[in-house]
Amino acid sequence: MKKTTENTPPGEIPVDKPFVDLVKVSKIFKPSITALQDISISIARGELVFLTGMSGAGKTTLLKLICCLDRPTKGVIEVEGKDLSRLKPKQLQLLRQNIGVAYQNFRILPDLTVFQNISMAMEVAYRSPTVIRRRIDDLLNMLLLTDKRDTETGKLSRGEQQRVAIARAAANSPSLLLADEPTGNLDTETTWQVMNLFKQLNDAGTTIIIASHDETIYKNAPFRTLKLVQGKLV
Repeated sequence: MKKTTENTPPGEIPVDKPFVDLVKVSKIFKPSITALQDISISIARGELVFLTGMSGAGKTTLLKLICCLDRPTKGVIEVEGKDLSRLKPKQLQLLRQNIGVAYQNFRILPDLTVFQNISMAMEVAYRSPTVIRRRIDDLLNMLLLTDKRDTETGKLSRGEQQRVAIARAAANSPSLLLADEPTGNLDTETTWQVMNLFKQLNDAGTTIIIASHDETIYKNAPFRTLKLVQGKLV
C-alpha cells in the first residue's frame, strides 16, 4: 500500500486507503453463538464486491456491523477512514447519511406509497422537491415500478417491495451501498434491472457490497467475490 501523500486534503480519506476496512472482526451473540470469526477485509473506494455464502453464514451480520446497526465483539471496523467504535453519535449520524442499505426484510412503511417511502430518505438529506421527483421517477422507471408510484407499499408483492427498498437505498447516490440478498424475490428480468442499477451507481463512484447466495448474479461477473462459511472467510 502506498503512503499517504502530502496533497491529501484535510479530513479526506487518501485514495490508496481502504474505503471499508475490517481487521480481525468477530461477533459473538449470547450465550456463545459465534456469528463471525476473525474477519479481515479491505475494500477500495469505488469497488463492487459480492459477499457470498449460504443462509446463516454471517453475511447479514457483517453488513449490520459495517452500517453501524450492531457492534463487533472484537476487532476494528473503519469506513471512510473512520474507526466506527470511536465515533460520537452525531458523527455516526452523518456517516449513516452516506450509506444506503437495502435490507433483506425491506423495512418499508406499508401505509405509505412507493413515492413517499423513497422520498423520505431524500428529504432527510435535504434534497429539493424537484430533485426528489426527478430522481424517484428515474429509479421507478429503471426498476419497472412506474405504475406503482402512488400505490401503498403494503399492497405490493414481495418482489415489488424489494425493488422499493433498493430504490430507497440508491436514492441519494450514497458513497457506500449495502444490499442484503437484493434479488431474493425477483424474476430474471427484474434481477438484471436491479443489477444494472447497481452497475450504474458503481460506475458513478459508489462503493457497493452485495450479500447474496444467488450464484447467477456473481458467477461470471468481473468483480471480487468473498465467501463466508459458518462465520469464517474462506
